[in-house]
Amino acid sequence: MMKTEVKLIDETYTIRGEKVDVVANARFDVDSGEQVFDEKLDNKAILSAFDKYRNDHGIISPERIKELRHSFGLSQRDFATLLGWSATTIATYETGSLPSKANNKILLALENDHDLAQPFYDASKESMTERGKAAFKENTGISEVEKSKNFIEKGINTSFADTNYSEFSGYNAFDLKKFSNMVLYFASNVSELTKTKLNKLLFYTDFAYFSLNTVSISGAAYARLPHGPVPNNYSLLYGSMESANLIVEKENSTSKYDWSYYAPNAEFNAALFSKDELAVMHDTLERFKDMNATSISALSHKEDAWIDNDNHKLISYDYANSLTGLKN
Repeated sequence: MMKTEVKLIDETYTIRGEKVDVVANARFDVDSGEQVFDEKLDNKAILSAFDKYRNDHGIISPERIKELRHSFGLSQRDFATLLGWSATTIATYETGSLPSKANNKILLALENDHDLAQPFYDASKESMTERGKAAFKENTGISEVEKSKNFIEKGINTSFADTNYSEFSGYNAFDLKKFSNMVLYFASNVSELTKTKLNKLLFYTDFAYFSLNTVSISGAAYARLPHGPVPNNYSLLYGSMESANLIVEKENSTSKYDWSYYAPNAEFNAALFSKDELAVMHDTLERFKDMNATSISALSHKEDAWIDNDNHKLISYDYANSLTGLKN
């Protein structure tokens, strides 16, 4: 009986005209030293080469295709019908075949945004099974309120695209979820948080983080206004948060004064932030928590970021290292 052993060897496979090198296990005859056929090890080596090719070219894996299909609750047949493909195509993709470039783009897009499946469903639902249609509706159904929130969020993020990755956004892309949760953080920790003070807390937080990391937290742009630096289009941003029931604007008064403030109406989501981001937010809170709106506004008027710019002009994050409000 032949005695064999398994060794690691370098293998080269040609996939779509490209050579792919992998290190794989192979079986050898101990006496002759010659490689012998082992179907299981050979298949593993081939799969390893395909995985490497997928990683190198951004191609979705069989496991992710299955997860995507299951996220809609669909059988291979109904998933294929949804996409306008054959059931055989889906089956071969899930067992290791490489999707075409066009199909790979579709699968990646659906994986990134399930809402993109709706137009496919509208076009193919008459050909889907009743079970498939019910499963699709169950797994993609969101309330009209959630649809409205998602639409507003996408629209606002898009409207800030002009400043993304520039000196005015802290070389980041604006992220409404992060911005909104920064607002929730301060509204949850500062009693009767006025709009003026909130604007300054956000400004100092983003600029403080930028001074340490050369990137902002929220990607928000800030403009110079008479009462100090403010998030650009802050009325739109806070209004969207009120529409989404994240914050509530309340009013208070004394015999001499009337004022409004923001109160949180949702939980702050710390999972959206890194430890370093949370630390800077906490530092800003501690630094300015005892200042009222008038004091923090006056402090911001001493900053070169405010002095050097005209009203309504965007403020470059390059001013971050010169902010006196961040000096101990």
